[in-house]
Amino acid sequence: MSKLALKAAKICLESNDWTGAETQSRKVLSFDPQNYTAHLYLGLSLFNLGNYEESEKAYRQAIDIEVDERQRKSRKENPASWQGLLKLYEAQKRIDEHMDATIQLARIFQDQDDRAKCQTIIEKTVALAREDGSKNQYRRALSILLPGSPVFDYLEGLIARPDQTYLKLAEIVEAEEKERINKEIANRRSRLGAVLGQVTTEVRREVWGASPLEEYYQNILNWSDDEELRRQIDCKLLRHGYEKLMVFPKENKLEQRVKVENWARGLVILKYPFELAWRIVIEWKDCESIGDHDVNVLREYIQFFPDNGLAISLKVFLDSEISPFPKTPEGDKQGGSPSAPEGEQPDNNAEDAAAPEQLLDDMIDGVEKCPASIMCHRILGDCYLLLDEYENAVDTSRNGKKLVLAESQRTGLAFQKTQDALTVTLGTALIHYQAPKHHTEARSLFEIVLKHNPSYGGALVGLGLILEEQGDYSSAAELLHKALSKDPNNIRIMSEAAWCNVLQENYNIGQQSLENCLEKITGIDPRSRDLKAQILWRIGTCIWYSDEEARRDRKGPYHYFIAALQSNQNFAPAYTSLGCFYADIMSDKPRANKCFQRAFEISAGEVDAAERLARSFAESREWELVEIVARRVAEADKKRSIPGKGLSWPQSAIGVVELNNQNYNLAIQSFQSALRGSPKNFHSWVGLGEAYASAGRYTAALKVFDRAAMLDETNWFAKYMLANVRRELGEFELACEGYREVLALREREFGVLVALSETLVAMAWKYIETGYYGRAVDSVVECMSVAEKVVEERSDAFNLWKTVGDACMLFSWVQNLAHRFPRTQVLRLVEGDFEVSEFDIMADADEVSDIALQKMKDGELDDVTAAVYTGILAYKRAIFATADDRHAHAVAWYNLGTAEYRVYVALKKREMKHRLAAIRCFKRTIKLEPGNHEFWNALGLATAELNPKIAQHSLVRALYINDKNTRVWTNLGALYTIQENYALANEAFSRAQSTDPEYALAWVGQGLIATIFGEAREAQELFQHAFEISDQSLVSSSERNTLPKKQFITATFDTLVKTKSEPALASILTPIFALEKLESQLSKIPAVLQLSALFDERVDDFNSACEKLERVCSIYEELYEETESDEDLMKFAQSKADLARMQLGLHQYSDAIENALMALDLSGELEQLQTSRLSAHLTAGLAHYYSHQMDESLEMFKSALTESEENPDVICLLSQVLWAKGGEEERDVARDQLFASIEANPEHLGSILLLGTIGVIDRSEDVTEAVLNDLRSFRAKAGLPRDVRERIDNLLTAIAQLSSDETGDVDATAIAASAVFMRPAATENWSRLASVAEDAFAAETALRVALSTKDCDCERLSKAYAGIAKVGCDLRAIFLAPWMTEGWEALKGDVKA
Repeated sequence: MSKLALKAAKICLESNDWTGAETQSRKVLSFDPQNYTAHLYLGLSLFNLGNYEESEKAYRQAIDIEVDERQRKSRKENPASWQGLLKLYEAQKRIDEHMDATIQLARIFQDQDDRAKCQTIIEKTVALAREDGSKNQYRRALSILLPGSPVFDYLEGLIARPDQTYLKLAEIVEAEEKERINKEIANRRSRLGAVLGQVTTEVRREVWGASPLEEYYQNILNWSDDEELRRQIDCKLLRHGYEKLMVFPKENKLEQRVKVENWARGLVILKYPFELAWRIVIEWKDCESIGDHDVNVLREYIQFFPDNGLAISLKVFLDSEISPFPKTPEGDKQGGSPSAPEGEQPDNNAEDAAAPEQLLDDMIDGVEKCPASIMCHRILGDCYLLLDEYENAVDTSRNGKKLVLAESQRTGLAFQKTQDALTVTLGTALIHYQAPKHHTEARSLFEIVLKHNPSYGGALVGLGLILEEQGDYSSAAELLHKALSKDPNNIRIMSEAAWCNVLQENYNIGQQSLENCLEKITGIDPRSRDLKAQILWRIGTCIWYSDEEARRDRKGPYHYFIAALQSNQNFAPAYTSLGCFYADIMSDKPRANKCFQRAFEISAGEVDAAERLARSFAESREWELVEIVARRVAEADKKRSIPGKGLSWPQSAIGVVELNNQNYNLAIQSFQSALRGSPKNFHSWVGLGEAYASAGRYTAALKVFDRAAMLDETNWFAKYMLANVRRELGEFELACEGYREVLALREREFGVLVALSETLVAMAWKYIETGYYGRAVDSVVECMSVAEKVVEERSDAFNLWKTVGDACMLFSWVQNLAHRFPRTQVLRLVEGDFEVSEFDIMADADEVSDIALQKMKDGELDDVTAAVYTGILAYKRAIFATADDRHAHAVAWYNLGTAEYRVYVALKKREMKHRLAAIRCFKRTIKLEPGNHEFWNALGLATAELNPKIAQHSLVRALYINDKNTRVWTNLGALYTIQENYALANEAFSRAQSTDPEYALAWVGQGLIATIFGEAREAQELFQHAFEISDQSLVSSSERNTLPKKQFITATFDTLVKTKSEPALASILTPIFALEKLESQLSKIPAVLQLSALFDERVDDFNSACEKLERVCSIYEELYEETESDEDLMKFAQSKADLARMQLGLHQYSDAIENALMALDLSGELEQLQTSRLSAHLTAGLAHYYSHQMDESLEMFKSALTESEENPDVICLLSQVLWAKGGEEERDVARDQLFASIEANPEHLGSILLLGTIGVIDRSEDVTEAVLNDLRSFRAKAGLPRDVRERIDNLLTAIAQLSSDETGDVDATAIAASAVFMRPAATENWSRLASVAEDAFAAETALRVALSTKDCDCERLSKAYAGIAKVGCDLRAIFLAPWMTEGWEALKGDVKA
């Protein structure tokens, strides 16, 4: 049955009845499931019906059945099932399954030895994968054709060659890797913090690390016999391996680098023109010298790549004189390389004739074309060294070292020898570039090389040259001999070693060695001629220094210098030495200068020649040429000078030029540069100090001059400049000490004497400003002694007479010290060796001439007048001394005018002649110099009251010239104030303040305006501010010294007089100090003395007050005797009244009574002296009272009462006297007077307090009740001073304690407690409560409050300690205020307890 069904199935298949075939096949399988043919038919029918899945299962079942059958029966495998699968997979485009099936089917055909079918299916699956598969599937399909495949050996020769297949695979992988790399880079570069270069490296490392390309390329090379293809693959393999090396990590580079080097070397051996291979072989060769390279490789590289930058550099190098390789024979050049075009021959003559400049240009062109080439930079650096282009050599070598470092990181090669070679080139260039600036760096470079290669010749030579420049000739010679042992035929090293012997003064050995070197020079090339010229010059120099007698011999040094020039006409040192021969030996300066000029033209680094030229130009005053020479030397890269001599003079000369041109910053830079080369050059330090001082950098100048003085302690100039700087800094004392030190070395040095005298005067003015008037006079006295020495040297010096005049006029500011004026000494100065007629200038106006001198000799003039007149005479002498200088002459007239005006202001008799003389002087100085605002300002001041229009014009003119001058604005404001135009005055003062807020007189002016408008408090604040800022001023201006003090003191006293309460001591300390300084300046002005006495009275200094008032009385008495003026008489009477009051304070009652009575007698009935009469009555009354003369006292108080029109304060004093007299009648009168006073003046607290006190003492409840309500009302008022409140509280407490009823103590405690409640921060309230209530807590609180209060005085604190009832606190109370009884009484009680 199954066979019939099977036949039926076959018939259906043949007739393409796929459904019937499926039915019959399944019928067969239902009877025989293991029927191979049925499964095969079923698979075919299902395939054609499109049921691929069931069809594949059927085919697979058939294959499995057939495998079992072949195991039972030995027969070959039937390919039908696999062929069915192959069609099925092909229809479904299932490439991978198709390839698996193809391999199985190919094995079956191989077993059947059917090559055609095997080849067909293999080619078909490759075609299918190429057309419909992916790249990976295509690569797998191609791998079937490669060695190692199951069918490769069987089909070899019928399928494609392996090299072609590998080539296709390589092309596929190349495209895939390129695409993947680009895609990954694009994805990763957008990540946060990603860096493109880092991302690129990471992606390439990942892709190329797993790349099979290297294997493919190697297999292509193994199978291909096409040489051209092999070379192309060699290049690809090298390129791929090189790129992999660039991105591999350091630990993986070694193996890859070895392979890359081998591949590159193979291409070079084959002479294949692949540029990367040649560059790797050339650039990666680590060698000490370029001569270690294979010259054939270099030349072949040039022939293959003639337009490449490295080829250009190598070609120039091989053709240059620095090449260590022999020149190419002419035949070889013509034969050339096979790659050279036939019939094209190089132009040898053109190459040989190429100039060094052309060679350098070609090398630079090579570097520009190949900027990453280490070899190009190495060659160019050597070329720059040959041409003495040291700056370019430095830059090129540094760039080369950077390239070496970068290449080492990329390839993993150390390049140690290459690095050393570039380091030595850099160090050698640094030796000569801006020598000796970079010697330290160069030395460190050579030492680094020698550390790992002690025998490196170039480093030994370089270090030896540095030591030679630094003067360490023995060490230099040792290094050079060491280098010579490695290269014994190097004449240059030999000559340098010989020169070191010469420099060590081993002249015979050195000369012999140099002569041996000379014999070995046989070449005639430029380098040989240069070396020969150098050796000849050195031999001549050796003879020059070894034998002074031989210098004149024309066959001696002169012969060798000429021979050197014959060998090299541009050898600059020979010209310099020849110039020295003509200058020092032959005394032929014109010829010597020509030699120096020629040497300098050839080489600006010939320092000695340049210095001699500069000195020659300086002698002829050609300063521009001096600057040109100095700058050229300073800018020269390589400098040569006499061994051991510094190279600082060019920079110093430039510094001097810049200093003269007032380019101080450039001068500073030049001197600093000079000091770097010669740090112990004294003149450079001095120049640097001058530049600093001129630039206003005095602190730096101070340090520099200190250093200069340390370098040469015997040189006076540095000390002099140091003193000048100290004077500029205002350190006049130290400056004077410096000048004195200089004068100890040079006693008669005119400039130092003048500087000392000027500094002494400046110091005196500083002392005036700071209040040290005695020191100021001491400085003036010393100044006169110095001036005498100046006169002996030069009597016509303007600065001398100005200084003398300033010193004399200083006594007008310290008139109380005028007795120390060195009259005799000054007279000797003024009566020096010159015409007395010089003093007749302005004598018709001021009457100060030689006649005044005679009066001074005769003692007819007081000290102040003598001092100021002598100052005027000195200024007149200065006018003659400045006759030839217009500006100085104008200043001299201005000084004279200022002195005349000062005399007018300072002397008691304000004589108009001096003011008129001042005006004439100011007009004269304005004619000489009309553009000076100070002169116009002075004229405005002098004419202020005389002619306001001229004064205003002058001040406005001064402001037109300089509207930023504060003093002029202030003077204009003062002028407007005098003319009562207060609005303009206030505006001018405000403008002055805005221009300079620290100018005191502007504030004084506004204070005066405020005073005029009655704003006393604002005026007081302005005057105080003016006084405070005037103390900070260091400007020696007269008005700034006195006027702020005057106005401040006067305003303060007026405020104190109007204040009803006693002022705090701190509030009057400042005006007292100001008065002390003002008194020293204006000691003979009685108003100042009298005001000072009144302030002394405020602080209970009655002794000082009496002394001053006695002087005031004497002055007014003398004035009255001279003038008999009523004004002087009234002031005398006021002074007597004040004196009587001070004597009362000293308990000198009889003197007080006498002076008070005299004041009363002198005052008469003058209304202006009413206050003085009242003061005299009260003083006399109190003096009589304390003298126990009660009747006289009562009479005086009655008169005072009448005089004061029953002033309540006078009534209080009268009541106290009446009460003290003791009679009942007098006491009744006292009570009545007080009641009447309170009735008339209910707000007079003094009367109420006094009446209450009397009531307490009398225990009169009527009286105490009368004042109790008034005291309580006053107690509740705000704004009462602290002491007044304390008196009220004490009286209320006392009244309560003296109450007759039993509640007296309770009431007293209540009153004390209420005081604490009203003012808890008052220590005295707690102390009172503690005393009344005997409360320990209140006592402790009083102490805590006292300790925490900032303004608690010692008396209150003492009381607080005394209330604690402890012995330790009692002792502290006594220590704080031993005059207080509370502490002693507390101690007594506590000790007894």
